[in-house]
Amino acid sequence: MTLHSNTTTSASFAALISEPNLALAMTIASGAGKLLLDRPDDLQVQTKSTATDVVTLMDQRAEEFIVAEINKHRSDDAILGEEGANHNGTSGLQWVIDPIDGTVNYLHEIAFWCVSIGLVEESTGQGLAGVVYVPVLDQMYISSRGLGAWVIERGDSRKLKVSGCSELSQALIGTGFGYSSTRRASQARVLQEVLPNVADIRRLGSCAIDLCLVAQGVLDGYYERGVNAWDHAAGELIAREAGAVSSGLFGNSIGVDMIVVANPAIHGELVAILEANQADQD
Repeated sequence: MTLHSNTTTSASFAALISEPNLALAMTIASGAGKLLLDRPDDLQVQTKSTATDVVTLMDQRAEEFIVAEINKHRSDDAILGEEGANHNGTSGLQWVIDPIDGTVNYLHEIAFWCVSIGLVEESTGQGLAGVVYVPVLDQMYISSRGLGAWVIERGDSRKLKVSGCSELSQALIGTGFGYSSTRRASQARVLQEVLPNVADIRRLGSCAIDLCLVAQGVLDGYYERGVNAWDHAAGELIAREAGAVSSGLFGNSIGVDMIVVANPAIHGELVAILEANQADQD
C-alpha cells in the first residue's frame, strides 16, 4: 500500500507509521494482500476441525510469505500463526498472524476477508502493534500501543474513534459463529437473548474486520465465543486504541471463552446480558 501525496498529515500519524515494528507489519501485510489477490483457479480446499472449517492453498502460501518476511527482519522474535507457524524466539516479542481471517469469505469471493498481523509481548500477551489489511477494499487499519489507531484507504489516512452510541437498544452489534454444531446451537441460544436488546446484529465472517469496524464507529460493539489469538491480536489493539473497552465475562480477560469489545457506554450492559445467559459456555 502506497500513501499518496494528499495523505492527511499530522504529528501523531507520522509518529505512528514511523514506529519500526508497525512499519514492518504494514509492508508485510500489503505484500501478503497482493499475493492473495492473485487467486489460482484451484484453491485446493481442505477441512480442519469440521467440514465447515476450511483452509485453502492460499492461506498456507500467505502464512509462509509472512513468516519468511518476519524471519528476514526479526529472526529473534517468536511467531504464532493460524496455519501452523509456531516459532520460539528470544526477544520476548511474538508475532501473531492470521494470513486470511475470513477464509470462507475468501473462498466465495466476498470482500470481507483480511490479513491480520499483531505484535505482542510474549509474557503478557499485551498488544504492541497491529495491522489488519482488507485487500479487496484496499483498507489498512493500523495501531501501535499508545499512538492511536488509523485507517488508510485509497492512500488517505483517518484517525479512528469508537461510536458515541450510548443506548444498547440503539447499538449495532457484530458477532460470529463457531464451526461445530454444538457451539453454533449455543450461540444461537445466546443470540435470541441479545437480539431483542439491540438495534440489530451483523455477522460479516471476520473477527479482525469486526473489531476494526468497532474502532471505526461503524459497529458499536462486538462479541464472540471461540476466537483465537490470531483472530484478535491486531484488531483488539486497534479497537482499544480507538477508545473501545475489551474484556471477557465474569471479570476474565479476553480469550477463547469470550471476547467483548464495545464503546465504553454500552460495554457493561452488553457484558451483563452475555453473563446472564452464560454466553461463555456451550
